[in-house]
Amino acid sequence: MIAKLLGAKIFQIALLTGKVQKNKYYNLPFYVLQKTKQGLKSHFISIKTPSMKKVNLTLKQAFRFAFVGLLAVSLFSSCKKNDPYDFEDTIGAEVNLINASPDAPAAQLYVEDILRTPSSVTFGQASGYYKTFLGDQDVIIKSATGEATLSSSHVQFDAFNSYTFFLVGQNSGLGIITVTDDVTAPAAGKAKVRFVNASPNASSVSLIIGGNVIAANQNFRAVGSSVEIAAGTYAVVLSNVAGGTTTTNTTAGVSFQSGKIYTVYAKGLVGSTGTTAFTAGIYNNK
Repeated sequence: MIAKLLGAKIFQIALLTGKVQKNKYYNLPFYVLQKTKQGLKSHFISIKTPSMKKVNLTLKQAFRFAFVGLLAVSLFSSCKKNDPYDFEDTIGAEVNLINASPDAPAAQLYVEDILRTPSSVTFGQASGYYKTFLGDQDVIIKSATGEATLSSSHVQFDAFNSYTFFLVGQNSGLGIITVTDDVTAPAAGKAKVRFVNASPNASSVSLIIGGNVIAANQNFRAVGSSVEIAAGTYAVVLSNVAGGTTTTNTTAGVSFQSGKIYTVYAKGLVGSTGTTAFTAGIYNNK
């Protein structure tokens, strides 16, 4: 048994027994063994999850959160275990909601029936990032009152990842685009940009920034790759081609700062005017 433990890079202490209850939060305690010049060094970490569903954690991620001396606190503090808003000494993920539906009401994001975005999000706005626990979980976007479910999905939340959920479509057919955000820092002097086509009647959208094509001919719900651009101020152009007709929208004077990460998304409706016109939404992720 000792040989197996010494040979393991990471192992879980199995302390949880009995039936798992929905909306109860469980600490999953782990030890990490690190080989040092002084010998093996153990670290204790904890993951909080709303169920015993699959939780992914790599050794590299574990060491980002490794600490010593909190075994008793994490294992025996039952008041923390069932608190869905307590993230102390806990590895988690973070979630962000963007309302890109031109006729949906103000919305809020729930994970396993727990409200994660406390402020309601209207069309073209974002909630900003909020923490959530790890594992395979249900995601529901509800109206601001919490009475109506607008759309739902199922997501695997992994350690330290950031996720953006786009509410898209129109009231007759709302849906969710789930994006695992690329929040790794760009190179010096660069900004990082990703494009999402969240315009329900725009079938082939290209994003051009400063005359350079960042994403080409993206279908509705398509999520582009992250692209690094030189930091600066540019015109952001959306171009949609459908049936031989090209529709463009230009947002002038958009600043992309060095070291920052952005999501540019098509929103609104081609052919519409006013607040629901076909335009670019720009969100500064990090």
